[in-house]
Amino acid sequence: MTTFRLARGGFPWLVALFLGGLVAAGANVPDQLPNTEVAHLGSSHLYWYMGRASGFIAFSLLLASLVLGLAVSSRVFDGLLVRPWVYEMHQFLSLYVLVVTVFHALIFLLDPYALFRLEDLMIPFASTYRPAAVGTGTIVLYGIIVVSLSFYLRQFIGQRVWRLLHYLTFALFFGALVHGVWAGTDTREPLAQVCYLVAGLTALFFTFFRILASRRATVTRAAERTRPGGPLDGSTRRGLPG
Repeated sequence: MTTFRLARGGFPWLVALFLGGLVAAGANVPDQLPNTEVAHLGSSHLYWYMGRASGFIAFSLLLASLVLGLAVSSRVFDGLLVRPWVYEMHQFLSLYVLVVTVFHALIFLLDPYALFRLEDLMIPFASTYRPAAVGTGTIVLYGIIVVSLSFYLRQFIGQRVWRLLHYLTFALFFGALVHGVWAGTDTREPLAQVCYLVAGLTALFFTFFRILASRRATVTRAAERTRPGGPLDGSTRRGLPG
């Protein structure tokens, strides 16, 4: 666990350097390239493609974080993975979701055709390009910030508030799905549609699994309380033999 915590502390800097390198590489692509299809898709729309790609990466990381969070509470991976490791990875991914989502938003500022301003991306519904769709993505970004910070403020806000904040992840995932489908220029592409469909079904499966696991645990606890000799059995409370 110690090695993993050290890695978690150092990797954000590596990710920041990697993302910064992508931006720098894009900035140094020459404006004039040979007249080929690759060149046509290259320098003029490079930042837009980087933004779309990072959007899919952020969405995938958010899905993975959601699944791991549900796995911790439902014990779906017990016997396969160590639960503390699953929780650590859940916390680990939440930080990466935030880093990649911020990159996804800000990289569009460099696109010479989109002409986004910072306020367009940081103020919900201020964008002239599909304001509702982009605004939904902005709200999701702020929600991810809140959930990510809650890991480090858990001892100050308490377990109950922390748990309530993490229920926001369901809304954030749904908002990210709506944002991707509604704002994405590649939504009609079969591959994008398959990605959204698989992600939605995966989240739905683990959510229902969590609900069923919670109900089963409730029934089990109730049976233990009422069985003869159980903690709430009447004869036991009176100190009489069962």
